[in-house]
Amino acid sequence: MTRQRTIIVQIDEIAIEDGQIVPPKLGAVIEFPLRFAEQTAADADTVTIRALLEASNRDPVFQYTGHGSPRRWEWNGILRGDGWTASWRGFTPRTGHVELTGRFYGVMGYDTPTNVRGRVTRVQLVIERYRRPPESRGWHIVPGHRTFRDVEAAPRFFNHDMFMRDDLFEVDREVGVVVDLDLDDVPPVPARPSIVPGDVSASGESLWVVDRELPVVVSIDPDRVACEHVLPGPIGYSRHVWATPTGCWVGGKGGLFRCVIGEKPRRVNPRSVHQGAVIGEHFLACPSGTTWSLHSADNEPVVVDVPDGYVRSIAFEGESFVVLIEQLHADVGSSNRLVRVRVTGETTVGPELATVPGRRGASPYLAGAPLRIFHSGTASRVLPDLTLGAMEQLDGDPFHGGQVGDFVWIIGHPPRGTSRAGWWPLAGPVEYDRTRQFWLFTLLDSRTLEPVKSAPIFTTDPAVSIDSAGTVWVIADGLQSVPEESMQWPASLDVSALLGTHPQS
Repeated sequence: MTRQRTIIVQIDEIAIEDGQIVPPKLGAVIEFPLRFAEQTAADADTVTIRALLEASNRDPVFQYTGHGSPRRWEWNGILRGDGWTASWRGFTPRTGHVELTGRFYGVMGYDTPTNVRGRVTRVQLVIERYRRPPESRGWHIVPGHRTFRDVEAAPRFFNHDMFMRDDLFEVDREVGVVVDLDLDDVPPVPARPSIVPGDVSASGESLWVVDRELPVVVSIDPDRVACEHVLPGPIGYSRHVWATPTGCWVGGKGGLFRCVIGEKPRRVNPRSVHQGAVIGEHFLACPSGTTWSLHSADNEPVVVDVPDGYVRSIAFEGESFVVLIEQLHADVGSSNRLVRVRVTGETTVGPELATVPGRRGASPYLAGAPLRIFHSGTASRVLPDLTLGAMEQLDGDPFHGGQVGDFVWIIGHPPRGTSRAGWWPLAGPVEYDRTRQFWLFTLLDSRTLEPVKSAPIFTTDPAVSIDSAGTVWVIADGLQSVPEESMQWPASLDVSALLGTHPQS
């Protein structure tokens, strides 16, 4: 008789509240990103595992290790165990078959291409004691008071209100859950659809959709007739698609490709292209390095020489592309610069932008008409000489966005009416289902920056496009269209079904 495979995982509150992990419930089958953190055997609730460690070839990070502790070099990789994979970080370089002591954690999956899948057999709330001095508002965990309580299911949201009270100096607070998973008592993993949308781009009323991992592109005409185009590129990499009136461009690992209905896809450049934009038939490809290229349907590409830097955002302004690049400096961190590329190929490089107003840590992006650089809750006007002019303050603090047609799109948390922003970008209190965490997708008027409409979506980083009929399309839990009425669920378009290749259940 084979042994039962089980695993014990701690899930912190943020991963549940932010929607990355469904609240674990007894008897439910769940799947989520996994991380293994090394700890000493003397620490409570640790386990010793044996697994295959595939060390990353990236350089180690000189990591902070806590207040008053020296920084240390930290390596990372992927652990492959019996029925699970987990990301790993450690202060000792390792590789191959290893034996490690520590804890498993369910985590946010943005940089963790790992997972575990199992049936929940036990759920325990984790409770920590917090204390603050009477003269301070800073709370800290009191060691030695960690306790557990068995429950049927984890809460959807955890209580933070006690931290706002002036009459409390010591509290016991629920901070997450520990779950026991049975890795064997699970149904088979469903078959992957033939197309899992990873990016979308519209031209006219036609759509082009590229798969999230496969070298496959699908064209969808206004009558919803779909056609598959297979690229001669590698499997396992994300790609981006940019539609034009006569076809599309596809960039990513394996090079830049051109697709036209009725023709075989062809590779036009072996360099990987992850950033680009189109104006009509003109496509600006921005690979890493100091050479971009400007393409059109029937002409040879035009070489565009630019300063070295990371492309943060691209927008169009009339017959010009405007590109925001970040340049790294060994001595002073980084700076930003704007570059204008006209569809005829002429290039203007703007001066270094010492600062871009906005919250540190947020990613700036270009959008609006007049064109602006948005940075968290600020919008700074881009002047003709590619410097920054007057700054406007949004009523809220979205954490990402971009340009789509005549709109600015932003993404953020749904409001609760309790912050300084009130219910912005909504007009007022709105009742909505909070069973599954969603993020709020909003279109702003390009000129006034006033909210036009919002919709709940299930991603923090959607691909966004708009067709000539005014329908806004997003990649968020599949390919979806944003309804005309605000705060309605988007409508899904099943690309696999259009192709007639949807797997049978």
